[in-house]
Amino acid sequence: MNIFIIRHAKAVDKDAPVDDGHRPLTARGRRDAEEVGELLREAEVELDAIVTSPLVRAVETAELVAVGLRFDGGLDVAPELSPGRHPQAVVEEVILPRADLDAVAVVGHEPQLGALLSALLGQPAPSPAKGAAIKLAWDGPESPARFKWVVKPGMKKPSKELADVA
Repeated sequence: MNIFIIRHAKAVDKDAPVDDGHRPLTARGRRDAEEVGELLREAEVELDAIVTSPLVRAVETAELVAVGLRFDGGLDVAPELSPGRHPQAVVEEVILPRADLDAVAVVGHEPQLGALLSALLGQPAPSPAKGAAIKLAWDGPESPARFKWVVKPGMKKPSKELADVA
């Protein structure tokens, strides 16, 4: 299966007078999320599912990536993608139940996504930049995933360099 790890795009500052779980994307974050969806479409990505954290900034990112990608399915909201959840919970409760699918996007937060990326690759990996979408090929829990490429706002095409994830 292909797993796309997507960090939410730029949200309003943490010191904004709004509860952390309700912080929306900035105007730039909204543009960046849709741009990443368009880059995924240009890379001929076809997703079977998009699973997102329940926090507003992640849901908005997932929605806008879906728009840019022209994804016609719904979004799955998973509490396991909330900040602070262990990456193994994401594997067991989000990824493994969808292992029969060809391509799944997981939209969430740092530092959880960096830890998930490292766990799936079986080696230390950089923390994803805001709005980045990382493609992994994964055959299941018996073997490490393989990094394929990353796209992020401002890129013209996917990069095959793991260092470009950050």
